[in-house]
Amino acid sequence: MVEVTLGAVRFWPPERVVLSQEAAHQRVTLMEAGDITQLCPPGQKVAAFSGFFPGPGYPFGEGYDPAGAAAELKKMLEEGKPYPFSLTGTELPVQMEVTVEKLSLWQQAGEDGCIWYDLTVREYKSAEAAVSGTAGGNAGKRTEAPPEVKQYTVQEGDTLWGIAKSFLGDGGRYQEIASLSGVANPNLIYPGQVLTLPE
Repeated sequence: MVEVTLGAVRFWPPERVVLSQEAAHQRVTLMEAGDITQLCPPGQKVAAFSGFFPGPGYPFGEGYDPAGAAAELKKMLEEGKPYPFSLTGTELPVQMEVTVEKLSLWQQAGEDGCIWYDLTVREYKSAEAAVSGTAGGNAGKRTEAPPEVKQYTVQEGDTLWGIAKSFLGDGGRYQEIASLSGVANPNLIYPGQVLTLPE
């Protein structure tokens, strides 16, 4: 089953989640060579989706608090802080820190208790991470190599995304750890499990 969460907010599975990412390649004209393309690394990932929080009148609305969820989303937009975002149960799983970029909330006639939303979130990258190259591949050079960590033993409450964020500086690299460690389902790790970390 598809599960979408943003911070503490759990969404009723939306019909569609659009994931996008652009590379800001630049076209440069040289006097003798003509037009060339200067390659740039991919930019931040963006996720956009819409749906509704079911009210108490819906048979599947139990456990949802539409007003509370809407208030939490507005708070996230106003605070301008990064929050963990997770999309699981699909062929395109996503786990990353994001900021809320766009939020629309409304109610519709005849849908008592339900609150509809239109939401866009953007992958969070700090200036420090971008300069050091931890969030952008080879975007920068390190002046000194980080300490090598070959393996890690899973602790209670750990997630692959959190481990990747702590040891690799980028939670989006959780799939690398899963591949190296032979983890078939990145959402299922258990305490005591030994993971192999990329260098």
